[in-house]
Amino acid sequence: MYKVGYVSIVGKPNAGKSTLINKLVGFKVAITTSKPQTTRYNIKGIVTTKTSQIIFIDTPGIHMPENELGKKMMDGVNVAVKENDLLLYLVDAVKPKIDDSTLKIFESISKLNKKVVLAINKIDKIEKEKILKIIDMYVSKAKEFGFEFIEIIPISIYKNDGLDILLKVLEDNLEEGEKIYSDDEFTDMTEREIAEEVVREKILTNLDEEVPHGVNVIVDSFKERVNENGKEVYDINASIICSKMSHKPIIIGSNGSRLNHIKNQSKIELEGILGVKINLKLFVKVRENWMENSNYFSNLKKFK
Repeated sequence: MYKVGYVSIVGKPNAGKSTLINKLVGFKVAITTSKPQTTRYNIKGIVTTKTSQIIFIDTPGIHMPENELGKKMMDGVNVAVKENDLLLYLVDAVKPKIDDSTLKIFESISKLNKKVVLAINKIDKIEKEKILKIIDMYVSKAKEFGFEFIEIIPISIYKNDGLDILLKVLEDNLEEGEKIYSDDEFTDMTEREIAEEVVREKILTNLDEEVPHGVNVIVDSFKERVNENGKEVYDINASIICSKMSHKPIIIGSNGSRLNHIKNQSKIELEGILGVKINLKLFVKVRENWMENSNYFSNLKKFK
């Protein structure tokens, strides 16, 4: 009896959705930083075992959108809530507050006949008594919206605590079926998209709070070749798009120091992920208020 299905992971920013997928897949398919809204669109991470194939969908953190980009991100979350076999709601035990954005997702869930698993993450960072209070809070709120969680699992991604139980619960609640992806596939992202996300991750980790959310990365060219030593090389040219002219010199840094640091970090990680030599060139461009221009999103990966 082989189980197959799609599991969407939803939750507030920094709940650990991307980290969880990376841990379960055993490979980095989603970028992770300490900054909220790092994930901008839905990304698949595929876990294939002898008994099941679970396709996890990582979604942007639930938030109240402040611009057109934010609206698109939340549209992606709503699509993930609707188009899945099972829903995994992930809560940060350190910041478990239920806010307006959470209530909107609960409202969406209440309109669907979906199985929902509640996972409380970061239990290693709080007292055990607080875990029960968090569970009671979410169970009560779900009942107000007319649905119940089929399972509630406290976990710690960092400590690798409860993840085996979580996987078993998810598998048990999926339907029988045939594999959708081959055994060696772990994501639906293309190499070009992986390059864009890795560069954006390094920007997020190297810049202050003000700049990163107004930044996007677009690969302009991605060419494969064999060098004089017979080694495969990817020549990648990418544009870093920022929303304000004042952000450009911040990204570049003194004498190009920060941009070079971002490039070198990205190059090292991409070579590790893709397994080939990387020749990376980065260019910084200003497109004011690009986050409000819905036409610009046609250049971005689909938000569903």
